[in-house]
Amino acid sequence: MAELRAYCHLDRMQPQFASLFSSSCRGFLAVEGMASLFIEVVPGIEINRLADISLKATNSKPGEMIVERRYGMLEIHSFDREEILHAGQMILNELGLKEEERLSPRILSASVINRIDPYQAVIINRNSRGMLILGGDDVYLLEVTPAAYSSIAANEAEKHCNVRLVDIRFYGAAGRLYLAGNESEIQMAGQKITATLNGINGRKE
Repeated sequence: MAELRAYCHLDRMQPQFASLFSSSCRGFLAVEGMASLFIEVVPGIEINRLADISLKATNSKPGEMIVERRYGMLEIHSFDREEILHAGQMILNELGLKEEERLSPRILSASVINRIDPYQAVIINRNSRGMLILGGDDVYLLEVTPAAYSSIAANEAEKHCNVRLVDIRFYGAAGRLYLAGNESEIQMAGQKITATLNGINGRKE
């Protein structure tokens, strides 16, 4: 039986998040305003069976499905929020679990670089897929496990703060997030992300 590591529902994809996610996803593209669900399980190959159950039972579309050495990650989305909630419930029923039996997020690192040097900004930009960091920006850096929780961190930060979404990694051993903006907005984004992740109930890893 698969172990549920992450169960992460996004009520409404924000413009930058949807664009950045769709720029690299291998499935159906997502756009602003869609509801989304990120699921992470172990062993990784079990994500195939869970995807089959959710997609046959609903009209949700898969944006990404990744089977790694250990973890499996699935993202599905739809304009109909109820479809996403139903798909998630079908997966939980199959696992015989409740939502709160997922792992709770654990922040491995959260830091801010004030007034980043232009040379460092260029190095980060060359490895990112989203908005650009400019010299002198404040930059927020997050590493969280399970990795899928970086998705809700990014989406909630964009929803509530005027920040630029530079890059996000939502699968693997840990999730990573880079945000850029002015000092006050980056500080607010960091506070919102911490509150969001701390508010997700689950068991300890």
